[in-house]
Amino acid sequence: MRLHEAAQLITHHLRRGPGRIQTIAARLQDAGLLSKTEGSRRYPDDISHDEIVILFVAAITETSLGAAATTTSTFAALADGEGTRFDQAVADLLFREDVPPSDIAVHIDPPAATIAIAGQVVVFGADEPASGAISARFVDAHTIAALRADLRKEP
Repeated sequence: MRLHEAAQLITHHLRRGPGRIQTIAARLQDAGLLSKTEGSRRYPDDISHDEIVILFVAAITETSLGAAATTTSTFAALADGEGTRFDQAVADLLFREDVPPSDIAVHIDPPAATIAIAGQVVVFGADEPASGAISARFVDAHTIAALRADLRKEP
């Protein structure tokens, strides 16, 4: 799957603006988190599952384009109590058939995320959000299931 195809799927399923996701992808490329097209732009290389995961994490955690790469790296590296990284857990949700689609919630300040898997809530990062109003994003299991199905389709 090419980067623009993955960006279109993420845009569609997360209901984000296509220009925003493309700009996020460009910022991630500039920071070295996503590979840049080498050689012919007519025939770009496929991106890896890891790169799709990075783009997805960026799409659900980004609050400003200028900090997109830093924010993505911060959230990707968050770990649960057993040492599993958030990006690894997201990869399992998107690409492993034996892991059921699950709800994801991300809390922006302080950086934290939760995944509700089979009735258990797994916390990545801080246990509690900052006091007062919190900025959070939620991706439900149905959205994860639909995105997973589309990512598995052959072009």
